[in-house]
Amino acid sequence: MRSVLDRAQDLRRRLIVTAPPTLVVATVSMFHSLHFPGWQWVVAILSLPVVTWGAWPFHRSAIQGLRHGTTTMDTLVSLGVTASTVWSLWALLWGGESAMLYFEGACVIVLFLLIGRYAEARTRHRAGDALRSLLSMGTTTAHRILPDGTREDVDSTDLQVGDIFEVRPGESIATDGRIISGESAIDTSMLTGESVPRDVAPGDDVAGATINTWGALEVEARRVGSDTALAKIGRMVSEAQATKAPIQRLADTISSVFVPVVLAISAATLIGWLIFSGDVQAAATAAVAVLVVACPCALGLATPTALLVGSGRASQLGIVIRSAEILEETRKIDTIVLDKTGTVTTGNLAVEHVESSDPDVTLALAAGIEARSEHPMARSIVRATQSRSLTPVATRRFVNHSGMGVSALIDGGLALVGRPEWFTGLGISIPEDIVRTARSRCATPIVVASVPGWDESPSTIHADESDAESPVRVDMAVGGMTCASCVNRVERKLGKLDGVEAHVNLATESASILLTRDHGDDELVHVVEAAGYQARVRSRTSETAEPSAPSIGRQLDAPLTGAQVHGVIVLRDQVKDSSAEAISLLRGLDIEPILLTGDNQGAADVVADQVGITHVIADVLPDDKRDVVKRLQDEGRVVAMVGDGVNDAAALAQAGHRGLGMAMGSGTDVAIQVADITLVSSDLRAAATAIDLSRRTLRVIRQNLVWAFGYNVAAIPLAVAGMLNPMIAAGAMALSSVCVVTNSLRLRRISPLGSRQRDADTGHPA
Repeated sequence: MRSVLDRAQDLRRRLIVTAPPTLVVATVSMFHSLHFPGWQWVVAILSLPVVTWGAWPFHRSAIQGLRHGTTTMDTLVSLGVTASTVWSLWALLWGGESAMLYFEGACVIVLFLLIGRYAEARTRHRAGDALRSLLSMGTTTAHRILPDGTREDVDSTDLQVGDIFEVRPGESIATDGRIISGESAIDTSMLTGESVPRDVAPGDDVAGATINTWGALEVEARRVGSDTALAKIGRMVSEAQATKAPIQRLADTISSVFVPVVLAISAATLIGWLIFSGDVQAAATAAVAVLVVACPCALGLATPTALLVGSGRASQLGIVIRSAEILEETRKIDTIVLDKTGTVTTGNLAVEHVESSDPDVTLALAAGIEARSEHPMARSIVRATQSRSLTPVATRRFVNHSGMGVSALIDGGLALVGRPEWFTGLGISIPEDIVRTARSRCATPIVVASVPGWDESPSTIHADESDAESPVRVDMAVGGMTCASCVNRVERKLGKLDGVEAHVNLATESASILLTRDHGDDELVHVVEAAGYQARVRSRTSETAEPSAPSIGRQLDAPLTGAQVHGVIVLRDQVKDSSAEAISLLRGLDIEPILLTGDNQGAADVVADQVGITHVIADVLPDDKRDVVKRLQDEGRVVAMVGDGVNDAAALAQAGHRGLGMAMGSGTDVAIQVADITLVSSDLRAAATAIDLSRRTLRVIRQNLVWAFGYNVAAIPLAVAGMLNPMIAAGAMALSSVCVVTNSLRLRRISPLGSRQRDADTGHPA
């Protein structure tokens, strides 16, 4: 099966070969002063290779469709070229000197269409540049550190979770991991779009394919192969380009019935002219012109080309859009709900102080439990322990109690770290004065306690985990498709299989297949090949089931007797430098920002005042976050939710039901999996850029469709009336396709919304 690049090169060869004879045929035919004895035969001879070899891609597609009982836009092209050529040969042999010849029309049709198809193929290839560059960013060699301290160079694909590898200055990081030694600054621009390197130190997570700028690092591999952030982003971008927006499905449906209707109109035109005028030549001219002018090339290109270019540009800006359907939702967004920690703020909480009789013991105990957590609060506690050269307490059986805290077993009992409300609910007495003082200062209090001699019996802990079997996502390359009817045919054939949901994309020549029943690769390929197309399975991955509730882990029964409170850790978060600008950009898009957080009201108000948010909802649990989003939706609002943590997963999923869920790329895997859009850069301005880019992509699609439909509505009646000859009709049809492709390519020039605003303020062009 040929690639898009191979097809573009083949079209280029046919274009180069057919252009010279076409120009000669058109010039000689149009200018009577150039007519010499026998010129008709010269024109006929020069035309034959053009209308056969040059037009073979269209003839082949038409024959293939006929074999399967379908018609495509190539059917119109093939019939138009064949009809023009056959009529001209008949006229040349038996029609006499007065008969009109249309060799130039047939040749020009082929030339214009080859130009349009070549431009289309080039656009498809260029639209995939972002994805190809993304997937090629990873380094191929890693310096693995052996247990004896020696280094060996291995292929990055040979790294395993837990391996230690060295990253030297200027090198790319081989895979996702955590720094265990060294300090440096990491250039994440190729992955996130952020131009400023990020300072890193031991304990910080780093992503594969990012570049180490100056320091030597030792990194422990945490995720390898298809589990890396780069691989996941690549899959998400590919899936987004393979899906369809509702507006595209409508266009595909119209296109699939358009060809038979045009064939009927052409036949009616031929019969009508023969009945009312008796002029065979005029009748043939009008019928052929209808076939040519109505070829829905522009209609077929209107949506997939814009989707490809738009999603490709989004990935370059560090925005991963999960599916094309999301474009429709962005148009309606009027409210955006923002989680505070890690979204509006840095999420890098700093330990301000520890209220305890023995602060070091309290901090070491908390760090031992939080070491396994990815929550920003946990990271700050671990960093504070490292800065004080404390040794975290050894723990086992770590459990995350979503939205409340964490627990783990220690020697002699159970240890807990979490929100004061959690401890109150468990019947544990906490120092209320310390908690009130911290909150009055807009800080976050975290209680540390233990339960000596606690017995982990089955009656005291409840499982809340789903053992549901995960569905499987299959990415398949599909070749030989030429129009919407081909797409519909493949989707119908695959959809007949039990437990198969298929979305086929003409522009990417791919199928995204969701399997809820077991079907092998060979079976799927056979179904597509039986429909008359080429197929190849490129990947097969398991889908993570979306959480139906925010509860993750196990819940403790209350009351817990014998608990001992060791102290209160007071933390404070910092607002991101870009958050205030992001809020302003969102308001400029007529979107109301709402701050939604589990933090206390005082701390939330301080953050809201700094960034310009007037509507604040604080002191909410994960269930409450979901309910708040649902309540806003029930009020008639279309809500976008932005979050980064496990405790945001339920709210993100709820927003996706009638709106959008956006996850920060620095957030948890659960949040990213549930979200519709991933902001890889973790810059809130990217949320505004994502909405703006999606809206502009949808606007371009609508412009394309208006042009494609308007062109056909205006031109077909002219062709029926005999006011267009085949050559003019071919030119008009080709021009419409060029306009659609050119309009879609404008999306490649979109800049991040914040940068456009800054450029406007400084007088520099965007």
